[in-house]
Amino acid sequence: MKRLAAFLRFLAFLVVRARKPYIIGITGSVGKTTTTEMIAFVLKRCEGKGLVGQVCCTENNMNDDLGLPATLLLFSNLKEEYVPSRFITACLAPFRALQIIVGLRPYPKIFVLEYGTSRLGHIARLAALARPDIAIVTTIGAAHLERLKSLEGVAREKMALVQAVPPTGLAILGTEHDFVPLLKQAAQSPVILVEGKGTEFAAKAARAICRHLGIPDAIIDEGLKAFKTPKGRMNIQEFQDMSVIDDSYNANPTSMKYGLDMLAGTAKPGERRVAVLGFMAELGEQGPQYHKEIGTYARNRADLLIGFGDLARLYDADYWFENSESCAAEISNLLRPHDRIFIKGSGSARGRKIVERVLEMAQPSRADSVKETNG
Repeated sequence: MKRLAAFLRFLAFLVVRARKPYIIGITGSVGKTTTTEMIAFVLKRCEGKGLVGQVCCTENNMNDDLGLPATLLLFSNLKEEYVPSRFITACLAPFRALQIIVGLRPYPKIFVLEYGTSRLGHIARLAALARPDIAIVTTIGAAHLERLKSLEGVAREKMALVQAVPPTGLAILGTEHDFVPLLKQAAQSPVILVEGKGTEFAAKAARAICRHLGIPDAIIDEGLKAFKTPKGRMNIQEFQDMSVIDDSYNANPTSMKYGLDMLAGTAKPGERRVAVLGFMAELGEQGPQYHKEIGTYARNRADLLIGFGDLARLYDADYWFENSESCAAEISNLLRPHDRIFIKGSGSARGRKIVERVLEMAQPSRADSVKETNG
């Protein structure tokens, strides 16, 4: 895997230097994927209007040493051309790179890329491969603490993307954390501070970028209105007798708090607020303490707290299950009409199983039109 990733990085480096696409880079502890997809969605609606060229974005969480160069090489034209076989990928990549470099294959004018990390120096290496013209840091929170050790370690890792932006570029920083001065000081480019969380932040960031690129507000408004959040990320579905907030894709303490705030803030009169929370992974030695803190936070924002997974015991929930399978099997006995249900946990907690079971329960009472919102 390491050799393949290094090989793809080398080829992608050559391609990027030859074709010089405009790169919008996104990182942060919460909201990377939603922000990436929202920006790309709005920009793609401009492709046929002569405002921007072809737009490509990170898909399927391909934001690491293998995924980012694969996006630059193999997702560069048609999504379906990517084949997730290491051998076939290794064989196709040199020919694809050569075709792109000599101009035999169309290449996007704009890339909207997600920069992930799991260790110190990771983002700096990815930014050296694909230097962003615009960098976005959504927020700084407790994520990947097993290797980054502290919130300041997380901030300094994310800061590498801001540092990579040239003076002619732009940095967009979320303000919902304590490290804004550190990130701002690191920037060589102009900085825009954006308030808000989740999709609110993503929409404001998308608007700032589109305006920077000269796209009219009417087109921006149209795109933002049509956007739907990615599966498992703050998808709100309204049924006749219940509401489901599916944020099951992943979790860390910051995103847990954002989601619980949404549960409390969007509950309608008469709705019972139900939080179904899985464990949070990759928090290292501080994991137990963070789980206790989230349990306290959840009890102040939910009327019923359900936990699943080993560390979720520490939420001190009203009901606890060993895993998502056992929770899904019993969830129907715990819910009642007019519940607003928030489901979240780390990917390895497999909360999607619970989401699927809750949606099955809602199907018989589905309204003629199910309303899906962006959070």
